[in-house]
Amino acid sequence: MTDGLLTTGIDRCRRVGATVDRREGSAEPPAVARPAPEAAADGSASGSDGGLAGRDGRAPAPETVLTAGRPVAIEPLPEADPTTTLSRLWHNRTNGRATLFVVPSRDAADAAERLLSPPAGVAGADDGRRRFHTGPDRVPLDEGGYAAVPTGDPLVWRESQTPPEDLTPALSVPGEGSGSPAQGSTAAGGGGSDAPWLELRAGETLLARLDDVDALACPPRASFPYAYHRDRDKQIRVLDFAGRPVQRYTGITAMRRGGFRPVPAPLVPEHMFDGPTAGWWAVLSATE
Repeated sequence: MTDGLLTTGIDRCRRVGATVDRREGSAEPPAVARPAPEAAADGSASGSDGGLAGRDGRAPAPETVLTAGRPVAIEPLPEADPTTTLSRLWHNRTNGRATLFVVPSRDAADAAERLLSPPAGVAGADDGRRRFHTGPDRVPLDEGGYAAVPTGDPLVWRESQTPPEDLTPALSVPGEGSGSPAQGSTAAGGGGSDAPWLELRAGETLLARLDDVDALACPPRASFPYAYHRDRDKQIRVLDFAGRPVQRYTGITAMRRGGFRPVPAPLVPEHMFDGPTAGWWAVLSATE
């Protein structure tokens, strides 16, 4: 499927006069289109965003990325998952390239456009408070190791400005021989600025609360119910929020079976992009 999507993107770019270079290497897009000089020079005619104005309120048309005067990475995208889509946009934008995502269907195009349209990369918003997609990275802690929580409902990162709730000691330590109940974690701060809190929830259960999205940079261990690290003997050690030993496991899979899971870091747009992403992407459906 990927080869077919790439061919579709290359053909579309060539039909509007762009030259296309095929590339090899995992760190590079498989093909980069360069607009014809006359198309690049005429980019300002398409709108103040460098030729990437929307079409009837929808996402920009595929051809418009070729009018902004910059190279365009052609990226086959069989599935518009947040991590892959946003990381490819980030990589290309960092290297001065716009991105033409080529997807297999109109439904896939709609999903990609929802993900990429402002606010880019946000799963949703309630009264302006954002909900975030989770990415592949874990949350590192100031004392070393990574944040952990009990297994259970899916985890959701979201912003909030509601009064802090008590994080009660209702989380019992799972696993055989685990000892006494674990205390709940404490909030990381008091929301001293206008920035909203950042909450981690499993269903309706509040697991952690940080001052804001910037507090994700190595928060204290006490911000989360548990922490884990790999010891010198290669064993995974799980600690409670105060640093007291809870259990040890042979690896992450065993840790999950024992009732604990790593905390995935949220994908926060301002941590990925140093400016707006409008004007840096378009989506092409292979069925169009």
